[in-house]
Amino acid sequence: MGLITDLLDKQAVIILDSAMGTELERRGVDISLPLWSSRALINNPDTVRQIHIDNIDACADIISTNTFRTQRRTFEKAKYNYQDLNYTETAKTLTQIAVDIAKDAVMITYDEVLTAGSIAPLEDCYRPDLVPDTDTLCTEHYENVINLSDAGVDLFLPETMNSVREISAVLNQIHKTGKEYLISMICKNNSDLLSGESIKDAVNIIDKFSPSAVMVNCIHPSLGEDLLKTLKNLTDKPLGIYANVGEAEHEKGTRFETDVTSAGYFSYAVKWKKMGAVIIGGCCGTTPEYISKISALKK
Repeated sequence: MGLITDLLDKQAVIILDSAMGTELERRGVDISLPLWSSRALINNPDTVRQIHIDNIDACADIISTNTFRTQRRTFEKAKYNYQDLNYTETAKTLTQIAVDIAKDAVMITYDEVLTAGSIAPLEDCYRPDLVPDTDTLCTEHYENVINLSDAGVDLFLPETMNSVREISAVLNQIHKTGKEYLISMICKNNSDLLSGESIKDAVNIIDKFSPSAVMVNCIHPSLGEDLLKTLKNLTDKPLGIYANVGEAEHEKGTRFETDVTSAGYFSYAVKWKKMGAVIIGGCCGTTPEYISKISALKK
């Protein structure tokens, strides 16, 4: 029995937490690139902890560690060294700090909540054309996976994966650890990843491994039903979804513009549950309020 299976034996739907990056910005924290949300681990760790706590209080079953941008590559781009450590040591140390903050939040709330080690694409989520070669993907993802494993996450969550090659590389590295994992993709429609490659090809790779669930994220909720229908036809793995609630000017770094309310998001989530989604959370623009709303779906 796995962690996800155990949870599903107790309730109808597992609730993931809300967004970290956009919520940090909403609370006045600098998330400028290339450090993005990892900057908060250095300058605003208490805010990161409070966001975790607020999501746990909203009845999230899984919180994602603030490790979306704690890979060595990020710190090399930023030319940032934590306390005079080299880039490799900086990545390991800040990954540990992020996981410790998440674990602190669980301990403070005295709740039985799982910590999922968030794993991002090595390059920009919205630029599949920048995906590195396979050797680089395997080497750098392995470093990141080991950092997260050593830091003590309960499971892995590679998310916003935008290409077949990166999905294959990251799952290969995670599989070596023997630790449970989910996998989530970013798609541009109900048949293609953001890279333009088919979702079918991605799922064919995913099914060769043993993820606890196959999910989609960072899409507008209006795409959710069609994507879930596609996934249901391609895999018998449990399905999940966590969507955005608006649009962001990522290159300009302007504040996220919300166009779906928490009540509207709940309406989408009800449909997703009916279609068989068993893991539901929130991506860009969502807040703990959204998680509190959808937590009613556990029943």
